[in-house]
Parts: sequence; C-alpha cells; structure tokens
Amino acid sequence: MRRQRAVITVFFCLLSVVFISFCFAVVEAVRFSGARAQCANATSLGLWSVFSEYENRLLEDYGLFAVDAAYGEKLISKEKLTDKLRIYVRENENVTAELSGKLPGLLLDPWKAASGDVKVDQYALLSDCGGDYYYQQAVEYMLKTAWADAVGKLKDAYQDAQGMRQVESEYEDSRKTSGEDQKQVAAGVKEAREELTTMTEVAEDGSVSVVKDPEAEKRVRKAEEEGKKKDPRPQLDDLKSGDILKLVCGSIRLSKKKLNSKDLLSKRRANRGVLSLDRPHGGGIDDLLFREYLLDHFRNFKDKPGEDVILYQTEYLIGGKYTDRDNLRKTVRSMLYLREGFNYAFLVTNAARNQEATGLATLIIGWTGRPYLVAAVKHALLLEWAYGESLFDVRILLHGGRVPLKKGETDWHVPLSSLLRLKKQLKKADGVAKGGTTGLDYEDYLRLMLHLTGMANLKKRSLDLVEVNMRTVCGCPEFRADNCVIGMTAKIQWSIPSIMGRVPAALLGTGNPSTDISIEGGFAYR
Repeated sequence: MRRQRAVITVFFCLLSVVFISFCFAVVEAVRFSGARAQCANATSLGLWSVFSEYENRLLEDYGLFAVDAAYGEKLISKEKLTDKLRIYVRENENVTAELSGKLPGLLLDPWKAASGDVKVDQYALLSDCGGDYYYQQAVEYMLKTAWADAVGKLKDAYQDAQGMRQVESEYEDSRKTSGEDQKQVAAGVKEAREELTTMTEVAEDGSVSVVKDPEAEKRVRKAEEEGKKKDPRPQLDDLKSGDILKLVCGSIRLSKKKLNSKDLLSKRRANRGVLSLDRPHGGGIDDLLFREYLLDHFRNFKDKPGEDVILYQTEYLIGGKYTDRDNLRKTVRSMLYLREGFNYAFLVTNAARNQEATGLATLIIGWTGRPYLVAAVKHALLLEWAYGESLFDVRILLHGGRVPLKKGETDWHVPLSSLLRLKKQLKKADGVAKGGTTGLDYEDYLRLMLHLTGMANLKKRSLDLVEVNMRTVCGCPEFRADNCVIGMTAKIQWSIPSIMGRVPAALLGTGNPSTDISIEGGFAYR
C-alpha cells in the first residue's frame, strides 16, 4: 500500500480557520449593528424618560409641557440634567439584564453594551426668544383644543380690531384739530371783547381816540358769565383730573393686591438656553389664538375673588403695572379712549346731535358774533359729549352690562344738558346695567384691549403671571419659567464588547477589543 501525504487535509484545516473566522466576523458585524441600534434606542429612551417628568400642574392649568430642570431648587444647571439622563440611560440599558436574572435561560442579551460618559450639549427654555417658545405651545394648545369654539370670536374680534384702528385714527386727528382750535378761540374771544367794549371818539380838534364803553363792557361781561354757566367743559376737566376709578366703579369694592416686582421674570436677568427650535406659529390668526388663550387662562376684574397674588390679571397684561388698582385704572382709560372714538363718530354723523351742540355753542360764545368761534366750540363740545357718554359706557361694563361697539339712537344715554351734572348722571349707569343691555360685555372689550397691546408685552407679562400663579396657587414655591426645559440635545459614549469576535481573535492570535461609539440624540416638546 502506497503512502500519501495529507496535503489536502492540512489545506482544509488552514482554510477552515479562515472560513470560521470570516463567519464569526460577519455575525459580529451584524451583532455590532444591532448593538449600535440598541444604544441609539437606549439614548432616545433616556431622553424621553427625562422629558416624561414634565411639570404636571403647568400642563393641567396652562396646557404647557416643560420640565422643571431645577428639580426643586432655585437654579438650573447642565449637571442636574446630565445626572438625570445618566440615571435613565443606565436603567434602560440594564432592563434585559434584570429580566435575565429573573427568568434565567429564557432571555439573552446579545448586545452587552455599556454606557459611558453622558453629556448634555444644548437645551431650550420655555422663556427663550422673548417667550416665543411659550407662545408656540400656547397657540398649538388652542389649535388642538379650542379652535372650533374660538373661530367665531376670532373673526368678530379681527373685524372689530380693523374698524377700531380706523376710528381711533380719525378720533385722534379730531382731538389734535380741536386743541389747535382752542388756541384760536382764546385769541378770538380776546379780540371780540376788545371790539365790542371799545368805541372811537372824535375830539373838536379832529383827533380820534379809542375809549371803553362801560355799558358795552357790562353787556359783554354778562354774556360771558351766562355762557360760562352753560359750558360743561370746565367741570369735565375737573373730572378728568380726578380719580377715574371712583367715577366708573361707584360702590364696587376694589382689590388692593400687588405684585413684588423683584419676583417677576420680566424684571430679572433670566436664564437662557442656546438650543434653537422650530417656530412654526406666528402671524395674524396665531396672534388672535394666543390672545384668546390669555383670556381663557387668566382671571379679570369680573371674576370672583381668589387666592391669587393679583386678581386683575388680564388687566395686568394690558397695563403692566404692579397693583390691581393701577392695572384697572390703565385698562379703564384705554376703554374710555376706545369708546370716545366710537361715540364721537356717532355724534358727528347724527344731525340732531350736531344741532344740539351748535345751539349750546351759540349760547356759550355766540355773543362774539364770530361763526368760526361757534364752530370751534361746537367741535370741542362734541368731544366732551363723547367723553361723558364713554364714562357712562365703561361704568355699565364694570357693573356687568353690555355696550355695543357702534351705537344707534336708542343706545345713547347721556343728554348734552346732563354734562353739567355728569357725576349724578353716571349713577344711573348702575341701574341700566342691571336692567339688561345689548352689545359687548367687559370681557369682549378686554379682548379688544389685548389687540391694542404689543405681542412682545403680552408674552412677557403672561409668563410673569404663569410664574406667580404656579408659586402661589399651584403650590410650586420655587417655580421659575426660565428653569423650564422644553428641548435638549445630548451625546452619550457607549462601549460595545466583542463577543462573536473572540473566536477569530483566538484563532488568529489577535486581541479581543471592545468598540467605543458616540450616539447623539435630542428631544423637544411639539
């Protein structure tokens, strides 16, 4: 029997080493891809877990998602967020291992990935961009919860706002014109008085001299005094210089509550994030929705008293003052100005009212014999009449009544003759309000006032109120809007040990290294 060398056997043995190493390398590559996906999942789960700790009262009361990243303390820091994320990542990382211990032999963790360094890169805060991220969530809340209910109000409010701006522009022009006319009236009265109370005398030598006529002076003085008795303007000037709240509130008991300006977000140096998020909302309709959100979530003068730090919160959005009284006073003045514009527009287009004003102006200054002075005083009387009616209107609103934006003949309450006793006339508004009226109520006018307030101020002041209410009413004494994280990016280092690669490593005599990878992830409330 001839002996042969085992050449092929040795060749296949050597080849099998390469083949087995290749097979295990392929399996290891597949396992590594799965492990990488598992690391990405654990990173995402960690971020989701951090943001699952949103402030529940903020969501319940204001429909806003945010994590109070100060975690009961006063200041926010990346270290606190990092520690929180590290805890959740490791909990998610060890889920399979824990189950394997409870169910031995039934579960296998083929990944064996371990997290290393955890780093929070950037975060965005609720108060960032001048409160615009807060604005985005508020608008989204309205779109998802209140759009159907708000659309009718928004349409009416938008149309009213357009007409309101035009009326106010025309009214402001009229006031400026009247101010200039009154200077001419003063000069014209002086000139007329001189003309009516003096006469010329010719002496025997032919010289001419100007002398006072005592009888004429007496007649002119009497005419002026009679005119002043019928002129309501001085009395209305006195009312304007007094406390407007006494005139329009009557016996209503007013709040004396006030804010501590040092506690307000708008008055301190706020924390800022550096993460930039998408801001899809903005523009006309979104601004209208945001204003409707403010009316829905903040109390006003007509609401029942509560434990809030201030009671007239919508009025704070409009006025920006620190006390309830000051905010109500500023809101009332804004309403008065709005009503004056519409009331004046009614008067100048009503022939009967114009005739009344002309008659009174003639009684006041007709003695001068100058028609242009009568016209100027008539214009001033129409403005004062509009003001007196506006006081009556606002008093009706504050006592629970309604006032139409554009008035008709039957909606007018203050006769021209009553301007001389306007204080007494205003008391009738309480009964008119109780008797029932038509038109817009106090909240409807607040809606219009919000349209006249800049969006930047509304965002800033409403965040002030969110903070204050969360601290006092909601029981979160350390709450700060600039501690509330709404978005975050992070980077986590992962170590993936080699398992299937151990076989080719042993066969080929190489080491058994693990692979380190970096996973970046992010989360933001939408």
